[in-house]
Amino acid sequence: MSDFSEFFEAIQQSVKNDEFVKLTLSKPIRKKEGLLNVYVRLLWVDDIETYELKYRYAEEEKYEKLSLTDTLSTLEKLLLETFRAGTLFTLSYDLLVMVSKKKQVSCRDTAPSFTNKLPEIPRKQ
Repeated sequence: MSDFSEFFEAIQQSVKNDEFVKLTLSKPIRKKEGLLNVYVRLLWVDDIETYELKYRYAEEEKYEKLSLTDTLSTLEKLLLETFRAGTLFTLSYDLLVMVSKKKQVSCRDTAPSFTNKLPEIPRKQ
């Protein structure tokens, strides 16, 4: 079992503190499969906290809306099977999580890339 506890705790704290900007998964393990990145944004749909996952493929984009619990389990699966890196962008700091070939998880924080939250974009259902 992997240990993403620091990363997941940082996600939850950034949402709680209203500092969450976005999250990006990158460095695909197998580029031939076509999934290049996954972007996560926090949306409020009918006053319900919802996470939109945007799967960016070479030829198309797909979207999925999930709860926080489902988002965290999806992120863990993607980081173990599909990607080597994830970056949590907050207003206070950025947190980079890396997964080695042996499934060892490491985190490090850096200066924040964003000083403001992303603008809300209404999406068609």
